[in-house]
Amino acid sequence: MNKRLEWFILIILAAGGAYLWCQLSLPRYQSIDLSISQSKAIEVAKGFLKTDRGVDSNGFKMAVTFDVDEGADRYLQKTLGVTASQALIRRLHYDLFCWVVRFFKEKQKEEYKVAISSATGEVIGFGHVIEDTAFRPLVDKEKASQLAFNFLKTRFAFDPAKFIVHGEDVKKFDNRQEYFFSWQDKDVDIPWSKVKDSGRAKLLTNVTISGNEILSFDKYQFEIPDGFNRYVDNLKQIGQNLTLVFRIFYLALLTFAIVVVVNRKQQVVARSVKPFYVGVGIGLFVLMMLDVLNNYQNLLYDYPTTQSLGDYMVRQFIESIIGPFFIAIGFILPALAGESMRFEAAPDKKNTGFLSTLLSSFCSMNIARQIVVGYIAAAVILGVQAFIFNLGFKYCGVWDELSWLTQASTSLVPVFTALAIGCQASFSEEAMFRLFVINLLKKYKVPTILAVFLSAAIWGFGHTGYEVFPMWFRGVEVTCIGIIMGIFYLRFGIVCVIVAHFLIDSFLFSLPYLLNPKVSFDFYSALAVISLPLFLAMIAVIFNKNAQEKPLSVRFNPQQQFNYDLLRELYRSKTPEELIVLKKDLQRHGWDMAIVRRVFGENN
Repeated sequence: MNKRLEWFILIILAAGGAYLWCQLSLPRYQSIDLSISQSKAIEVAKGFLKTDRGVDSNGFKMAVTFDVDEGADRYLQKTLGVTASQALIRRLHYDLFCWVVRFFKEKQKEEYKVAISSATGEVIGFGHVIEDTAFRPLVDKEKASQLAFNFLKTRFAFDPAKFIVHGEDVKKFDNRQEYFFSWQDKDVDIPWSKVKDSGRAKLLTNVTISGNEILSFDKYQFEIPDGFNRYVDNLKQIGQNLTLVFRIFYLALLTFAIVVVVNRKQQVVARSVKPFYVGVGIGLFVLMMLDVLNNYQNLLYDYPTTQSLGDYMVRQFIESIIGPFFIAIGFILPALAGESMRFEAAPDKKNTGFLSTLLSSFCSMNIARQIVVGYIAAAVILGVQAFIFNLGFKYCGVWDELSWLTQASTSLVPVFTALAIGCQASFSEEAMFRLFVINLLKKYKVPTILAVFLSAAIWGFGHTGYEVFPMWFRGVEVTCIGIIMGIFYLRFGIVCVIVAHFLIDSFLFSLPYLLNPKVSFDFYSALAVISLPLFLAMIAVIFNKNAQEKPLSVRFNPQQQFNYDLLRELYRSKTPEELIVLKKDLQRHGWDMAIVRRVFGENN
């Protein structure tokens, strides 16, 4: 195809993808409002404890996390649909997303939790955990109810005309009584099924009283029918089954990769690319470990106060090393095996591996071109993803939880988590499913189209653990994306799909900050992350060496040089018919194909 025409088509596809995403997906993501930063939420929580509770937070250790009301999110999407659920949330001023700040002391049960709206900074929930034997003066039910009512009226302008009593409970302890009161909004009563008596979701306001103290309150809380929760658990089981099948396939592929690497560890291709892939693997491990430190608040928030804080943190940190270590190994082995498979199955498609680049230079127009095409591929894929989800919403009853988009929010530097996730997923998954699996299948004579589809399907259904319902839909959606990735991989190269994958993941995980420029540091750092590949492309252009690819023979060790000289002499003594037989025999007996190709290529 004419190069100019190809670029024109790519630009049109990218523009179309960006348009589809903005029209179909962006409105859903705009419901995430992170106008209140983590530091601001901490400030609000400390102020609330001091002014409303008379508690000096300086005497407590602190942890903060970003919380999502997943139950309400999935219920409203399933029963009302995406558009109607967002309209209801806006009408009720309901906060799906909030900061929760925990104040605690080591080895003491007493602690405080303060929930702050990420959109407005309002304190929307509170909990004070005390010892079972703690003393509070006894009050009767009527006085406790009046205390709760007065508190809600003062704090939230509670209007009793809009609510009915939902529940009352009393719990007796040795030295106190706790009263729990719950009111239901009259105007919110949402059935989850057309089946009679299947259950209805109710919007509640809750307060717990002990003595003259407000022990806890929730401005709003959806009570989800048990039948719906059981229905979701059943759907999750389907996803778990599909994920288990994927893990079996993944384990088989990883085992095969190990066999390939062990059998070919001394071959020229493996020795040539090994330092690079080991270096990238170590880099991924370090990046993920830094992200563990970046997310220490998550570890601290889950600390059980029955044990030593120091012991708990050391144990959690050591356990956190295991995952990144196996991810790094899971990248290195398929990458090394994939390069060997590619050299045999597609020796002319040099861009589909890193060998050719390692023998020339990363600072080249070819690398810059692949990076730019990676941006185009990312835009195309985001548009296709938006289109597929739109079809799913309309015709398959699909609903998609947004909680994963806020995964990075609890981090000290949220966008660093987006960077780590983007790097880890792009390198490890593209090495396994594009570089290794496609070339493995092609080596064993599987047609290219089928190889692309099978690699995409295995990769796609490995994502069915994500909470997209029904859970098989996520597998279908990611399979479609995998097919597009496979096409771009074969046409433009490995760098292209790594960049595309990185951009998609880092963009989506950074999206809450890109949509909230009020938090300037997070906004500009998010822009920097998604601009990183473009910066690398500029470096490649500026320092373009236009270096010629060195022959693989420069990497021969003494034994390989001896085999090369021996085979070259043998080649000269054979007839054309004998050479055909000889080449097949060499392949069958596991000769290093870099040496074989070098000899046969020189003499053709």
